[in-house]
Amino acid sequence: MRFEVLGPLRVTRDGEPVAVGGPQQQRLLAVLLLRHNQALTADWLADALWDGRPPASAEVTLRTYVAGLRRALEPDRRARSSGELLRNHPGGYRLRVPPEAIDFVRFTDLLRRAAAAGDPATAERLYTDALALWRGDPVDVVAVRPDVARLVESRLAAEEGRFAAAVATGRDVVPELRRFVTAHPGREHARAQLMLALYRAGRQADALAAYTEGRRVLADEYGVEPGAELRDLHRRILDHDVPAPAAPGHGLVGRPGELTALQDLLTAARRTGRVAALVGEAGIGKTSLARAVDDRATAAGVPVVWGRCPDLGQAPPFWLWAQVVRALVALPQAGDAARTPALAGFADGPPAESGVDQAARFRTYEAVADLVRAVAAPAGLVVVLDDLHAADRDSLLLLRSLATTVHTGRTLVVLTLRPYEHDPDLVATLADLARAPGFRQLRPAGLDADAVAELVRGRTGTDPSPHLVTGLVERTGGNPFFITELLASPDPAEGEPPPSVRDTVRVRLNALDDTTRDCLDLLCVAGRDLDLRVLAQASGTAVTDLLAHPHAAHLVVGAGPGVVRFRHPLFAQAAYADLAPPRRAALHARLADAGADVLTPAELAYHYGQAVGLGHGDDHLRWTLRAAEDATHRLAYEDALAHLDRAAALLAGQPARELDVHLRRTALLQITVGVGSDAVDRAAARARALLPHVDTDPRPALWTLGELACNRAEFAIATDLARQLTAGDGLISAAGHYLLGVVGYFTGHLAAADADLSTAVARLRDLDPRQLVGQAGRTPTLAPYNFRALVRSLRGDGTAARADLAAALDLAERADDPYGRANAALFTAWLALQEHDVALGRAAARRCRETGERQGMRHFVTTGDFVAEWAAVRGGDVGRLTAMRAAGDAIYRLGLRSTRTITTAAMADAYLVAGQNAEAERLADEGLALAEASGETVLAAELHRVRGTARGDAAELAAAVELATAQGAYLLSARAAAGVETDLHTDSTADR
Repeated sequence: MRFEVLGPLRVTRDGEPVAVGGPQQQRLLAVLLLRHNQALTADWLADALWDGRPPASAEVTLRTYVAGLRRALEPDRRARSSGELLRNHPGGYRLRVPPEAIDFVRFTDLLRRAAAAGDPATAERLYTDALALWRGDPVDVVAVRPDVARLVESRLAAEEGRFAAAVATGRDVVPELRRFVTAHPGREHARAQLMLALYRAGRQADALAAYTEGRRVLADEYGVEPGAELRDLHRRILDHDVPAPAAPGHGLVGRPGELTALQDLLTAARRTGRVAALVGEAGIGKTSLARAVDDRATAAGVPVVWGRCPDLGQAPPFWLWAQVVRALVALPQAGDAARTPALAGFADGPPAESGVDQAARFRTYEAVADLVRAVAAPAGLVVVLDDLHAADRDSLLLLRSLATTVHTGRTLVVLTLRPYEHDPDLVATLADLARAPGFRQLRPAGLDADAVAELVRGRTGTDPSPHLVTGLVERTGGNPFFITELLASPDPAEGEPPPSVRDTVRVRLNALDDTTRDCLDLLCVAGRDLDLRVLAQASGTAVTDLLAHPHAAHLVVGAGPGVVRFRHPLFAQAAYADLAPPRRAALHARLADAGADVLTPAELAYHYGQAVGLGHGDDHLRWTLRAAEDATHRLAYEDALAHLDRAAALLAGQPARELDVHLRRTALLQITVGVGSDAVDRAAARARALLPHVDTDPRPALWTLGELACNRAEFAIATDLARQLTAGDGLISAAGHYLLGVVGYFTGHLAAADADLSTAVARLRDLDPRQLVGQAGRTPTLAPYNFRALVRSLRGDGTAARADLAAALDLAERADDPYGRANAALFTAWLALQEHDVALGRAAARRCRETGERQGMRHFVTTGDFVAEWAAVRGGDVGRLTAMRAAGDAIYRLGLRSTRTITTAAMADAYLVAGQNAEAERLADEGLALAEASGETVLAAELHRVRGTARGDAAELAAAVELATAQGAYLLSARAAAGVETDLHTDSTADR
């Protein structure tokens, strides 16, 4: 929750406003917040609320207000408990909230940080962030007026600090400063800043006039002379001895068009977000342009964060965004958005969740987008993603997701990348970005002769000859980096063109002794930043002194504590290209052996993969599988699939291990591309093809494939697989009967489904409870009860159905299975749809959504959303029909095929109840067509009933009764029969 007292009281929960009662109750909360985490007596609070004149009923009224606040702040607290926030204290109360949840605490912290900032641009940004928290005048309660007065004084001090920082950077803030000084003529520090700004703008007379006016005001109103600060500045202005503003940031040569375009984008982004892509060859000046944006944004008080990608590839999953998120969460604007569990993996290693979580990727995307919006909201934001061409796929996918919403905030995203036409991932990414509002691509060209001359002049301090300028333009194409490199050589005009960078590196490497050269060879093989511990272990020597060698020091720089890299990726590329293939392989193997405890699994897999020819094939396979597991835990599913693809190729001829890989691929592909994708088809088909060739028990694989087949409404395949599991007893047998029962339910064979599910339940009862705990999260452990509840509900035994749901929940508690607990709510929601129980549906939908959001299970959230909308419509709110349809579609976005006829039947009935018979009939037609195509006929009778009722067709209603009776769906046959009787009654009445 967030509490805001710097203006009218406001409380929000997850971004949504919270109603906290009437004016007096709001005053009470404001007082408690201003004295948060302090014990306040009831008598003191009563005096505060009634300005020292509390009525006789104050004690009772205060308790009423406290109870009202508790209901508003903690609606889910246990009955008759005080909750966690507003606690009872001897004689009174204490409001316990995290300090960072209150805006004035964050305001004070920002002021402290601004005062301690080492540069004026940072200070101005922090002061701006602090002032943005103010929305008006705080609450006026006599008892806390001193607290409010201190805050108001701090606000004025923050305004002065912001002006001082802006003036120090050379920004023109004279109009704003003059208005502030006019409103607060006695504030000498602000007047000093106005004098300084006027003088630096060439307006000495106006600066002196501002001093004279201030001296008069102080004498007339306060009877004092100006203080030392004003007197000293007045003397300096008279003597023309005023210091210059802080030096500007990065200068650029020959880029007026690009700078103008970027400035326009930066300005526009303060209103609606923008994306700028700087595309060009290495060294063309893309990063320099991004730094120029950084400087301008910082000077304007806009925070800037960077993410940089190693330019040799092999970036870890979300490498770019890990840097960005770490920088964003450190900013005070991030607030609660920085504390969502979905961001944990960026700051602290793997996220809290592990394994395959079909919702986690989307939660991560949404969390990053929310964080970006939160930081950008007060004053805007610039996010620079440098060297995007070297980014990992997961970073690109996150960027593509963010691009769809960036225009809704105040963020400018600046990308730098090399030409990408031959990289399909980058092509797709830039295509998505181009479709988003506010996208602009800039392609800086090489510098022309005038710009090259200016660059040489700036680098050397001398005017270059026309011959030198012409030679550099022709030989480098105007590439600033290559020009700069050549200027460091003895003869820039006659020296090697850009490929000579490799020669320069080669010369420097050849100048090293063998031990130091070996270290740098290992460093270039690493391909990116390398931990010095790994380098020392791989080289077998202490490396710190070796890397201090003059030539090595020129090539290598520190990249953080205990981490080194080549000064420029081109150096590493040049060094790597000079290595003979056998030596490359040996160095990769040495690096992997040395880095087993430090390098990531993906890095180890890569290095051993480059050394397969030296007998490291098993190592390559082992670490490839570990890399897939690690990427899965990090929610980098695309990377995990890439590793699994490589592992599958390596496992040819080992069917059991290859089968396991394809089963894992099947699970991940359902998350990334959907249950109904061709990729899932191919993975599942390959797994099925491998089954006859495995020596180990194939039944766990059949179990997994059977569940997939049920999800895809492939009931014949599911039946075939399930029958291979039913022999014997134990968990696998229970799984087989469970799958048969699921097929029986969906296909409308309810008696057979009841029998199979009952057999599965019996098998489960015979199992050791420890075995159930080990299977927590696997649907056959608990779902027989849940599906049997649906079956028995349709067969007319609602009491038995609810008993089954209770048994499933009890089993989930005993197995400590959070998935099982969630499933109890999910199946209760499906039961409510079947039975048209609106109250049950509302309650189950709420539990589904809460559990799904808490556990990160998207399917539970979407199902809860749909059932909630259905219950609203079924309860009479016909304005929610469109929302219900949208929520229904959301359930199936990842390719789930089963249950579609069930949601369609529920929607058709809702339209019927709403009196929209034509749409009800159309949905019933759609549902019956789906039932015929898929074999999912469990609610076909219900669809016939809706269609018959919508048409007023007694024959259709009779067909519904007949089909429901044949299926044993007595709940549906009774419902349809009631429709027939109603229709007959209507006809007989019409005849009379």
